[in-house]
Amino acid sequence: MAPKNNYALVFGASGNVGWGVVDQLLSNYPAPGIFSQVAALVNRPLTLEDSCWPLDQTTGPELQLASGVNLVEGTVESVSELLRSKVKDIENVTHVFYFVYKSEPDPKEEARVTRRMLEVALSALNHVSPRLEFVVFPSGTKEYGIHIPGGLVKAPYVESMGPLPEGSQDTINYPGMRAALTKASEGRQWTWCDIRPDAVVGFVPNGSAFNLTAHWANYLSLYALVEGKGAEVPFPGTLKAYDSLYNEASADIIARCSIWAALHPEKAGGGQAFNIADQAKAESMRERWPRLAAYFGLQGIAPSEDPNVLKPSEYIAKHGTVLERLGVKNSPVFKSEFLDSYGYYLDFDRHLSLEKVKTAGFAEELDPNQSWFRAFDRYRKAEMIPG
Repeated sequence: MAPKNNYALVFGASGNVGWGVVDQLLSNYPAPGIFSQVAALVNRPLTLEDSCWPLDQTTGPELQLASGVNLVEGTVESVSELLRSKVKDIENVTHVFYFVYKSEPDPKEEARVTRRMLEVALSALNHVSPRLEFVVFPSGTKEYGIHIPGGLVKAPYVESMGPLPEGSQDTINYPGMRAALTKASEGRQWTWCDIRPDAVVGFVPNGSAFNLTAHWANYLSLYALVEGKGAEVPFPGTLKAYDSLYNEASADIIARCSIWAALHPEKAGGGQAFNIADQAKAESMRERWPRLAAYFGLQGIAPSEDPNVLKPSEYIAKHGTVLERLGVKNSPVFKSEFLDSYGYYLDFDRHLSLEKVKTAGFAEELDPNQSWFRAFDRYRKAEMIPG
């Protein structure tokens, strides 16, 4: 096990996975005393009271929360100064978890902006954090072409599958991010890895652009209020998507895998990629949707054949006044219309092989149903969906 006094710096700490990393670290994963300090960096304003993290500082690492960390417009010099001013003992940081995302309408521009943000952050860290040992960043299944209609390669997906065809790589973020990490780590003592999930199940305290968990939590909790407990709710998608195989990853399992990797550079470093999911077993929404609906007292059924059925964002827009009338709120999802497409375009098998990460030493699995329920519980506790 790694020595004590490790210091974790989490970029994007209020996002879907970044929040989970901080939560696991403050919960003393993998064991008490492994990390002595955690610095959580966010862009939008967030208070400790609203963060919903476990804040018992008597047993866990010391936590710092710094808002206003915007990498989009920063330079190496300004971000270096920002880190020095906002992060106590920045020179002692040993492990960085980089979970920053910036959406752009144009995919090529998004890839360019994403790479530049990471380049600036890494160059700044090379200036201010001489003890740095490991950097973790997340990619995703776009590496396997899931954004291409019908998919690109046959599942199960394995990390050794080749790069996307020429002309496709510049429309996703990850190749540029890997190139930035490779360059920034040259001649340095630190190394890095790429953690690769498919759909992420998780909680965010102050809204997000792409959070399927929050989107469906908003939809199903409102549906139960409007239609009544026991009502049938069709899966929002096609029958083909309903039966396609996949294995989602909770923010909890991604966080644990990320922390494991960061503490085991001899097994996980060198720019390796690792698929991650809650479990190796592939399942379908035919199995999952009824369980998710049941959490809200509904009966989840197969997709409707009615072409006029309302998609979740349309349903929320139509009945949003119900929440206002009852004095309850939902979790802000800024790209809900995009998330409506989940059950329509992902109509092919896309499950991940976990053989590599398990062979390397991370063998934990979680019950994916419980991961969804745990995220829903967190939204309820935060009063972000009706109780």
